[in-house]
Amino acid sequence: MATVMTQGWDLVAVATQSLLNELIGAAYNDNLFPSNVNTSSGGITFDGSFGTPTTNLTPPQSSGTSSMASIEVPISGTLTFSGASHVIPDGSTLLIISNLQYLSVTLDGTDAVRLYLDFTSQYAIFSVSVNPPQGWVAVLNGMVEYYLQQVYKGGSYYLGTVNLEGVPAAVQPVGSIYFAIQANTSNPDSNILALVANTSTGSAGSLNFMGGPALLPSDQNAAMYISNRCILNNMLLPVLATQLNTTASSFTVTGNSSTPYNVSLNTSVNLDGEYNPKLTSMNNYVNNNGQIQSDYGAVGYPVSAFSSLIWINVSGHIYLTPGLSGQTISFNVDAPSGSGSAALSPGGWAIVGALIIATFGTLGACVAAVVAIVVPIVVTQLKFNISLSQVGANIGSASTSFNWPAASIAPLTGVTLPGDLILYIDPQV
Repeated sequence: MATVMTQGWDLVAVATQSLLNELIGAAYNDNLFPSNVNTSSGGITFDGSFGTPTTNLTPPQSSGTSSMASIEVPISGTLTFSGASHVIPDGSTLLIISNLQYLSVTLDGTDAVRLYLDFTSQYAIFSVSVNPPQGWVAVLNGMVEYYLQQVYKGGSYYLGTVNLEGVPAAVQPVGSIYFAIQANTSNPDSNILALVANTSTGSAGSLNFMGGPALLPSDQNAAMYISNRCILNNMLLPVLATQLNTTASSFTVTGNSSTPYNVSLNTSVNLDGEYNPKLTSMNNYVNNNGQIQSDYGAVGYPVSAFSSLIWINVSGHIYLTPGLSGQTISFNVDAPSGSGSAALSPGGWAIVGALIIATFGTLGACVAAVVAIVVPIVVTQLKFNISLSQVGANIGSASTSFNWPAASIAPLTGVTLPGDLILYIDPQV
């Protein structure tokens, strides 16, 4: 059975703690976090510096469904008040625990999203640690908190900014954004941050990823998940309805946040072609081999005047396998030849047998002839044109491939379909 891991969300972006720390280190080197500080308030002056921050996705106050995180920052310098100066000892640190936030911004006319740690949050905790302990640490703690909450960039430390120029709107986070942590108790660097967005079902998923499989294998540090439901219901179903010239109501959709989805035809659909073919069944799902599989049944009528007496049942399978070539994601279609068998109503053979033999030679030849015509009609009419660029939208005119828009800043390294579609990413630090 296919494995679903997105907990009811359409899109889930994940990254390891070690990757976040690489990004934070790069941001510090680019002066996106304060290094040298000189600030005064109420007769108190702090003149010092902050070192390279590191983040922890599982601080003591957090849990698996929490959006809390922390950064720890080396701190040095001098605190002056009441006519006395106090040198901060080597090895001192500042620990900030707060909640993560998401913000849509426009930078120089370009849409972007930012992930940040909210220093002004009611949940924010600031804690300066020095060794040996000093009585003036509380004053220093207050000055650092004042500076970061009221002076520095509006009290928000940006953990990263993503340029969304050229990214299809359908794959951008929409509405409320939530965060969850999948902790790795044996290796904190492999803690995983998951960013999830509202779903097309209108209902929120679960934020508890702790009981499920690891969202990232040990050799990957970032990925984007497109859910099993999104692949079948939001992407495949509109294609089927459009290409079969029917409506979405002709299909029954089953599945939930823990059970793989299935899209099945619930009525028969007439197809254009010789022998008046009709699609009678179609069951679409993700199989155990990382493919979208479509099991179909159809009928053809070798003698139209006697369609109620003899017909040919045709069955077959179509497989769509995701692949990556450079930075292009494509679904390769494999449609092996179908098989068929004759079906006769009572008395059917006695009435039309002579005509069948006269036309085809034998009943077997009749079956083969109908199969040879009907299967290509099914496969041709169901082109299975799927595009990731139109997730959740009308994609009747989409292509079978998709060029990843973020190739320069986060190139794709692989694509798999164990149930959800997983795009492995290598953000450039």
